[in-house]
Amino acid sequence: MRTCSHSLWRTPAKTAAVWRLSRLLAAAVLLAPAASAAALQVTVSLPPYANIVERIGGEHLTVSTLLPPGASPHAFDPTPSQAASLARADLIVMNGGIDAWLDRLVAATAPDAPILVITQSIDLDTLAPRGADAEHETEQAHGHVGANPHVWLDPLLMIQAAGAIADALKAIDPANSAAYAAGLEQLTTDLRALDAELTSTLAPVAGAPFVPFHDAWPYFARRYDLDLVLTLEPFPGREPSPSYIAEAVATVRAVGAKAIFDERQLNPRSAQVVAESAGVALATLDPLGGAPGPTSYEELLRQNAATILGALR
Repeated sequence: MRTCSHSLWRTPAKTAAVWRLSRLLAAAVLLAPAASAAALQVTVSLPPYANIVERIGGEHLTVSTLLPPGASPHAFDPTPSQAASLARADLIVMNGGIDAWLDRLVAATAPDAPILVITQSIDLDTLAPRGADAEHETEQAHGHVGANPHVWLDPLLMIQAAGAIADALKAIDPANSAAYAAGLEQLTTDLRALDAELTSTLAPVAGAPFVPFHDAWPYFARRYDLDLVLTLEPFPGREPSPSYIAEAVATVRAVGAKAIFDERQLNPRSAQVVAESAGVALATLDPLGGAPGPTSYEELLRQNAATILGALR
């Protein structure tokens, strides 16, 4: 159940530093193409949310994504030109936690735009991560106190997120509330079917040791009964110490993991070292998608499930 309302939208305060950034972004904003008067402008931080928002809003929305395909939100530094779309945004959808870089841009270019923070709009209390890294995942995820932010990799959590998005669209565009409700209904049906499909797909490897590259996968692992024994890079973008790699190799051998996984958006070096040292296969997951990878939410999760099944079976 969603535990928040539009009262959770927030308008970042302007500071002296923000005003300096605002002047730097002014040229980019002025050069941004004119928006269509017939459609709401929605800007999302991460690629998976673009597809979700588009399917709820259809022709009533124009959706833009800030994080480029192949980039990692953990090491992303937006440019002024990438921030230009914010100036005309009617709604900004951000995940929370891993896209805090968006706060400064919003303050500089769209201080009055409504913001929906997904991790503040869904109920995570009954879905805490499990496995050897559970305490780290929930209390120290990415250096932020609070729940692990990678909620979009669980399709049932994404149903909650979709409901919050639909509510936000209805609030700013009540004339098209019926269309948003219909889009949400169809999307909810699709996501429930996806969850059933993934449950069936991954049933042959239920309980298998699962060693992903970083802490993007605890909700996915919990949902589909994978034994997340450790993450290879506890702090994304920062190579683990030699002692941690040695411990990871020993753990991979001890639990009998058949494969470990790197990620499309992050340097795979540490995963390659562990795979070679432990004598196991190395496969690549993609937690974010976007061209040339999957552009639909279903294909993103299907591709990852197929990769996991092929590597662990």
